[in-house]
Amino acid sequence: MNVRLPILMALIVSLNFSFLQTHPCLGQHFSKESSPLLAKNEAGSQQDLKGGSIPPAIEEFEKEKLAKLKKNIGRRFMFVKTNNPAVFYDSPDALERKLRVKREKEGFVITEVVQNQSGTMNFYKVKFDPGETGYLGADGNHLELKIKEGSLISVSKKGSSRKKGVSQSKALVSQAVGLVKNHPTPTGTVEKRMVDEKTRSFPNMKWKYEAKEVGKNRYRVTQYAREGVGPPLTRTWTVDLSTSTVKPENLAAKEMYQ
Repeated sequence: MNVRLPILMALIVSLNFSFLQTHPCLGQHFSKESSPLLAKNEAGSQQDLKGGSIPPAIEEFEKEKLAKLKKNIGRRFMFVKTNNPAVFYDSPDALERKLRVKREKEGFVITEVVQNQSGTMNFYKVKFDPGETGYLGADGNHLELKIKEGSLISVSKKGSSRKKGVSQSKALVSQAVGLVKNHPTPTGTVEKRMVDEKTRSFPNMKWKYEAKEVGKNRYRVTQYAREGVGPPLTRTWTVDLSTSTVKPENLAAKEMYQ
């Protein structure tokens, strides 16, 4: 029995070896079929790692966020130095280089919305009144937070206040001229006197009014009347808008009240 066992084991090993040599493809079957699948999975994984495609929902969100930020282009603000002031940078890609605002208050306007080179952060490109350019963080409602803190103050555009001043000045001039035109004389208002003279005696007569500010709420109104090519007759009044008072100033104006 001890002799038969080794002979039996040798015979089994010999038969297995012969079977594998006769069918070599069985040993390679798994590796051949699995290799293309592995290669395909690896390629897909590498594409995902490289950010080959952005989900539509995220892309739409980024578009909406950018559109919201761009609505602030053209808005004017005042920088105010506080305990926690707004921070500006020389470049969106060099956050270690901060732009130093020298004055306690400084006006600026948002001119553009930009991203850093990696496209991970948004910034407002701003231009300060002295001419310097800087970058202010735009993500996370940073602008709104700084307005709420008081370190940034929203103001009207630089040209708006000037236009408003010009418009207001014209309105006051018109008011002063109107008070003179409607100021009563013994034979009617100043303007009625001029119309009557033109109708009665001087058909070619033309006249106009001008007003100039001479003090707080005080104007000097001048009337120029002319017929033909000769020098105009000049009449002047002093008008106080705060009290609506009209006083003839020179002799020609005073004669209208006699």
